[in-house]
Amino acid sequence: MKLVVGASAGGHANELQILLRNARGLWPAEPAAYITTMAIAASGFDAGNRPVHVIGECDRRKPLQAVGVLGRTLWLAFKERPDVVVTTGSMPLALFCIWSKLLGAKVVWIDSVAQIEALSVSGRLMRRVADLCLAQWPAVAARYPGVEYAGEVL
Repeated sequence: MKLVVGASAGGHANELQILLRNARGLWPAEPAAYITTMAIAASGFDAGNRPVHVIGECDRRKPLQAVGVLGRTLWLAFKERPDVVVTTGSMPLALFCIWSKLLGAKVVWIDSVAQIEALSVSGRLMRRVADLCLAQWPAVAARYPGVEYAGEVL
């Protein structure tokens, strides 16, 4: 099984790094590659000799940046061909997850702990795409069909 994990820079990356550290040895496979949105976040992953890909930032207010990220995530999904993607999110990672899903991967989306009242925009999209969509607050999970609560990362 080829596992690829990813998160955008900042809090998303911190959550994923905590999850990776605390669940070490419990994963069915070690991550084969890591994905993040900014080079500054890449150094935070204990990747060993595995690649850390930087795909860039984008959001719905930056359509030109989104086009670049769309292309990079498509190329990366073809290059890595993951069996499973686990991410703590952001729109660039959602794009990678969608491409990977179209290529046959299973997707686990963990919405940010900062989303205390509702899923993020990306989370609302990914709850329809992901094989497992998790909210980190029970009340948030209860608001959306197909979203589960399994605890908090932090």
